[in-house]
Amino acid sequence: ANVNMKTNNQDEETPLHTAAHFGLSELVAFYVENGAIVDSLNAHMETPLAIATYWALRFKEQEYSREHHLICRMLLDNNAEVNARDDDFKSPLHKAAWNCDHVLMHMMLEAGAEANLMDINGCAAIQYVLKVTSVRPAAQPELCYQLLLNYGAARIYPPQFHKVIQACHSCPKAIEVVVNAYEHIRWNMKWRRAIPDDVLEKHWDFYHSLFKVCCNTPRTLMHLSRCAIRKALNERCHNAIPLLSLPMRLKKYLLLDPEGIIY
Repeated sequence: ANVNMKTNNQDEETPLHTAAHFGLSELVAFYVENGAIVDSLNAHMETPLAIATYWALRFKEQEYSREHHLICRMLLDNNAEVNARDDDFKSPLHKAAWNCDHVLMHMMLEAGAEANLMDINGCAAIQYVLKVTSVRPAAQPELCYQLLLNYGAARIYPPQFHKVIQACHSCPKAIEVVVNAYEHIRWNMKWRRAIPDDVLEKHWDFYHSLFKVCCNTPRTLMHLSRCAIRKALNERCHNAIPLLSLPMRLKKYLLLDPEGIIY
């Protein structure tokens, strides 16, 4: 039997695509061991890795599938191309970001995924996370933003920062991670209008600190030092900072670990 034979329909998928779609890790292993091409393309230019990444989120239940995570690990271990692009120029990292799946995002970035690849509309992975943060209840968006920024993702354009607050107002940790990636950013009324009154009351300490710090005065010397170090390391932050001869608390600070307040 030809393990790379494609289906005779509009999707033109190989058996490996189908196994990846349905989270059948044993079948994926079987097909790979028997000569399946790990970077085979379907009619939409999607690889099995892209398929497994997309279907790792069970949309109805809003739960993440460990089987799909395992399949992605298996495919990457068998040299699947982590930056393969589909017919919309989306990479597997885009699909992981759309799911707000920090486990797969970490896996992809560690395997060499380029954080700033853009899709056909000029959107990078960080914009994908921003679009879906409010509709991914099982997600930890702060980890998604932190990973991308520590692997050199371009920051959200400052005049558009109110969109971060609109998307993340109920998740202050995510806002904290993103705002601390800037040397300095000033708040405006769009920020305030993006926060529902009940959310502002619930997270008053955080938002009070945000508006206090993001004003006309410069940030602290400690924060500016953090920004200088991160700028020098750029996409190496995630891997290089843990190797520095610094206390763990400072390493976490440099890696943008949220603390619940801005200072």
